[in-house]
Amino acid sequence: MLNKLHDRYPGSQLQFKKPDFSFNSDLYWFHHEESGQWLGIPVQEVSADSLMVLKTLFEFHDSSIHLAPAAQAWFQYLFSNGDHPSFAKDVPYRLVQFKMSEGEWIREDMEAAFRGFFEKDITILWNGKATGVIIEESKDSLAEEEFLAVSNALESDFFVKTAFYIGIPNKAGTQLHKLFKEEQLLFEQASSFLPAERVLNFEKLFPSLITGQLDSFLKKSLLSRLSLLEEDPELLHTIKVFLQNSSNVSLTAKKLYIHRNTLQYRLDKFTEKTGIQLKDFNSALTVYLACLLIEQT
Repeated sequence: MLNKLHDRYPGSQLQFKKPDFSFNSDLYWFHHEESGQWLGIPVQEVSADSLMVLKTLFEFHDSSIHLAPAAQAWFQYLFSNGDHPSFAKDVPYRLVQFKMSEGEWIREDMEAAFRGFFEKDITILWNGKATGVIIEESKDSLAEEEFLAVSNALESDFFVKTAFYIGIPNKAGTQLHKLFKEEQLLFEQASSFLPAERVLNFEKLFPSLITGQLDSFLKKSLLSRLSLLEEDPELLHTIKVFLQNSSNVSLTAKKLYIHRNTLQYRLDKFTEKTGIQLKDFNSALTVYLACLLIEQT
């Protein structure tokens, strides 16, 4: 019987050996005594109604109870629709999701590495083999470039690639829970729109979401006006980096590892062939959306 449920839930784990619940806080476990099978289903895949039915059919184990009390309260709040933690301070919290490439790394080592980058205490929750969320008070929180440093360090030390999605700070309560659900969906979409980005937030992802939702007429119009960028990948990359760095010539040249004069030549070439002045806000926005659209097609 558990075999059929295993097929129904793509992220589930089926085994005969009793699981170590302390390492599976992201799963609901169900035991079928007659067959000796154990089925672990990701918490986020089980609706409240389905959970109620499964509890009546099988021996149920909620592995989140093996977490420390504070972590358990946060886990129930974020992933199991529980009440917000009673101990939460009246301050904004920031939820930072992370996604790592799977490998031979050990979860405890990875948690220790994470904590080493934060001055204040943080709570780390796992909702998958290589995915989870860091809960931190937003005051004196890490900046975007610091998360990039974390990602680079983890790749250097553990040979694992890590992407972060920095959530919007909010006080614990219904709003924080709702925001987190939205941010989970946004992080999933970021994997297809911006697969190379290591540190994401709503503002960085939103332009890509906009270009992805354009109708065929607007996409065709935008691409036809900026076909030069499709034909010249080097120029496309240059213009995109230039706009991402607030049109700062020195910073862009440094990021591209080219001389300022080389960058200026490419910018002049773009303006000469298109007639578009990148110093104009509306023009810069349009060109940036075109860059994103070309990369998506």
